Amino acid sequence: MAENMIVYKCPECGADIQFSAAEGKMKCRYCDGEFDIKELEDYDKGHFKQKPEEFNWKNFDERKGREDWSADELNQLATYRCSHCGGEIIGEGTTMATKCPYCDNPVVMGESIDGLLRPDLIIPFKKTPDDVQEAFKRFMKGKLLLPSKFKKRNKPENLKGLYVPFWLFDCDSDGQADFTATKVTSWRSGDYRYRKTDYYSVKRAGKMTFLDIPVDSSTKMDDSFMESIEPYNYRDIEKFNSAYLAGYMSDRYDVDVKDSIERANRRIRASTSEMLRSTVYGYNSVSTSSLSVQIKEGDIQYALLPVWMMNTEYKGKTYTIAMNGQTGKMVGELPIDYLRLVLYLLAAFPIIAAILTLLFGMM
Repeated sequence: MAENMIVYKCPECGADIQFSAAEGKMKCRYCDGEFDIKELEDYDKGHFKQKPEEFNWKNFDERKGREDWSADELNQLATYRCSHCGGEIIGEGTTMATKCPYCDNPVVMGESIDGLLRPDLIIPFKKTPDDVQEAFKRFMKGKLLLPSKFKKRNKPENLKGLYVPFWLFDCDSDGQADFTATKVTSWRSGDYRYRKTDYYSVKRAGKMTFLDIPVDSSTKMDDSFMESIEPYNYRDIEKFNSAYLAGYMSDRYDVDVKDSIERANRRIRASTSEMLRSTVYGYNSVSTSSLSVQIKEGDIQYALLPVWMMNTEYKGKTYTIAMNGQTGKMVGELPIDYLRLVLYLLAAFPIIAAILTLLFGMM
């Protein structure tokens, strides 16, 4: 027959505690705290008053969106598919052929954009190709292991301005968290030094508003790249107008809302924990015991965000550079001169050896 077992946690350090027959109380063998069972029951009733987690978002139908394409927009734009990586991009209808911003292979086969979701919002490009040129010089500067030939030969000439599709999540949330905190004091008496650790149970709760939490909806765009070139300044966001696409390309989303919500929930949960944790101070250490977040009727919008893309080849390998088209923040892969790396390590070895000799000689 199954039995329910109640396991009590120490209010001071969070460890499991057991009944001590000698004292007639519940006792923690880690911090030596002693508690009456009634006291623990009252504590547990208050400790677990957190609401169950709830992430509730408004329904978003990718097939309909909020607004339809106009006839003029449909005539001016077309989609193109890359035969190499399968990526779909949107460009001007007069484009006969171009290159894929992701793999740099030819992109052809213009098609109608019928059935494509019309974006709600867009952040227009602020940075020009000249801005990218200067940013790329700064990006390579100071990188000691970068091959000299790569530095001299590479310039951001094969640039492509690309609007990357994003789901933007807005919501009001409630959050509750329990923290275990410690304060440590030490003193000396005679030949002995004493150390005392006090444990505290800290509770926090609050309401937060989240605006424009971005989750990129393109599998072709590396998530780490997009997170690295964040943040965008959403004060510049505009209602979508197809005129902003003139001279640029736009990726076609291939990750639907349903598959993006979990990433948004994780970001909201992490931010809630961080905000509540920031209000707990004056302790030597703080750890999170539990966290609960509730969201009701969160809103979702479809937006395009600007990115400059560049692919450059060196010794048979393609390196991708991406730059935030609004702020100018740049990230990317760069080659390493391994011969130079070995020379640096050999030059540093005598210094490392001297430090180790000094340290072990003092022991």
